[in-house]
Amino acid sequence: MNVPLRKPDYAPLVILFLAVAIVAIGCSNDTTEFPKLVFVDSPDCADLNRQSLPVTNLTLNSNVASAEVAVEVAGTSSQRAQGLMCREYVPSGTGMLFTYDTDLSDGFWMKNTYVPLEILYIDSSKSIVDKIFMAPCPRGDLSDGDWEVKCATEAVNYVPKSSWRYTLELPAGWLDQQKLSDIAEIGGTASWD
Repeated sequence: MNVPLRKPDYAPLVILFLAVAIVAIGCSNDTTEFPKLVFVDSPDCADLNRQSLPVTNLTLNSNVASAEVAVEVAGTSSQRAQGLMCREYVPSGTGMLFTYDTDLSDGFWMKNTYVPLEILYIDSSKSIVDKIFMAPCPRGDLSDGDWEVKCATEAVNYVPKSSWRYTLELPAGWLDQQKLSDIAEIGGTASWD
């Protein structure tokens, strides 16, 4: 006697798969994944910390566009002093947020920084008050002292036009790609946790 083959019922398996997926999503922690850090091979970089800093998501807003960026947060004096020094590159969509407890008016320098950056100066209300392009300050054959003088001289160009509480360093050109090149001129803001 021939028994007709029944088509298997996959519904219970599909339901089980969906239940497991929902539980897995619910149990996942809400951490921002950050690309692996790559440092240049230079004696000037031998003593630097090569660990990623705490990471959060930051949103840039303007009346034209908005964009989210994953940022390392430099909140201590040693973290801020190192910043993005000795990085081989800064991946697109990432950056570093520098946080301070008081308003400041001075600028940053590019000593030991190997990639061009754009810096956003942000006030205590998280309004963007200035945007400045910063070029690497290569050492060449300079002595330590001459290199510092060269980088400090170039840093005069990186002083913002008003006081600030936070800064955001991004890979140069990323803001243009996000249609945010005029974010400082059009009243842009930043938000993060």
